Amino acid sequence: MLSRYSVNYFYNKRVDLLSLSEFIPKENKVNVPDDHNATSGRSANKQVFEGLTTGLLRITAVIFRCLISSFPDGNNHSTTLKIIQEVKSKSSQVEAFNSRIQDLISYVVNIGLIDKLCCCFLSVQGPVDENPKIATFLQNATALLHGICQLCFAVSGRSWNIFDSTRQDPTGLTAVLQATDLVGVLHMLYCVLFHGTISDPNTASPKDSYAENTIQVAIQSLRFFNSFAVLDLPAFQSIVGAEGLSLAFRHIISSLLWYCSQHTCEGLLHEVIICVGYFTVNNTDNQIIVQSGRHPTVLQKLCQLPFQYFSDPRLIKVLFPSLIAACYNNPQNKLILEQEMSCVLLATFIQDFAQSSGQMDNLLSQQRGMSPLNVTEYNWVTKYVHTVFFCDLDIF
Repeated sequence: MLSRYSVNYFYNKRVDLLSLSEFIPKENKVNVPDDHNATSGRSANKQVFEGLTTGLLRITAVIFRCLISSFPDGNNHSTTLKIIQEVKSKSSQVEAFNSRIQDLISYVVNIGLIDKLCCCFLSVQGPVDENPKIATFLQNATALLHGICQLCFAVSGRSWNIFDSTRQDPTGLTAVLQATDLVGVLHMLYCVLFHGTISDPNTASPKDSYAENTIQVAIQSLRFFNSFAVLDLPAFQSIVGAEGLSLAFRHIISSLLWYCSQHTCEGLLHEVIICVGYFTVNNTDNQIIVQSGRHPTVLQKLCQLPFQYFSDPRLIKVLFPSLIAACYNNPQNKLILEQEMSCVLLATFIQDFAQSSGQMDNLLSQQRGMSPLNVTEYNWVTKYVHTVFFCDLDIF
């Protein structure tokens, strides 16, 4: 109910969300340097992490989440059909609403909010276990980025196919996320998880454990990565796969997989698994990254997850698409999988979905143009298996 009322209020009453978005960079103006190139973001005043800015970020993230929830959810088919019928009868209102959302995103980009957040992220040079204010700021800032990526995709009118080459983004969001290397979030997450900086990732070693604040920062950061991958997969793979960042990414994923093997944290583990899938799918260079490095490698750790991920249908739908993405058209990775697990399981998984392709076609046609709300296990499978993997049943 909150989402429907919030959207109606936004549309009919013309709530000036732009003022709220503009207030955040104004609040940061004194505490965050304007010259990003000169400072590399490492001289942000610690006052920027105090409660006011964090509160503004949280409010904006909540508003984005409410706006996102107004779009149909492909998992609720009865609700979806009802909303589609309403959309057909009010197409002009929907177009006007989408136009306003695009204006909002463009405004957020043009006033420099993303650049300011990048400076803040780059200013984080170490763990935040003992700094709850900084951790809360990082959680809300990454939640905002996650929400704005989802909103941008939702109003783009694109299909669910992540390999769709049509990626026009009039808001300028994708361009600024590329220019800032994902707003410096990858750099921040590396520094938060490890004692050191991203300049020398080979010296990194995982901690025995992480505080709950740190885990929440990691979850929100990975959600942002995954939502940007849906928005522009080639850009995501190019940024994270770049020299330097790719090593840091591998260390982050490896460390979080190790943490999840020692602690129960399903939410974090699933975001990690999905992120690996987006990172490697149809990208040979990135596939090499997940099978290289210190043993056990990222790929080996995925194969060593608990038995439930190879037997429980719900968990299988999370893990197997990423395993397939990591070895598709890659003989070396395929060999590693054969050594670590039975590939018959993966072949059966692909065949089962191939047999139900007609039903999935109908679902995808219903979902076309919808937002990537809460990338669930089933939608993950439809986006990967349906578009790529069962086109070649002999890969195993």
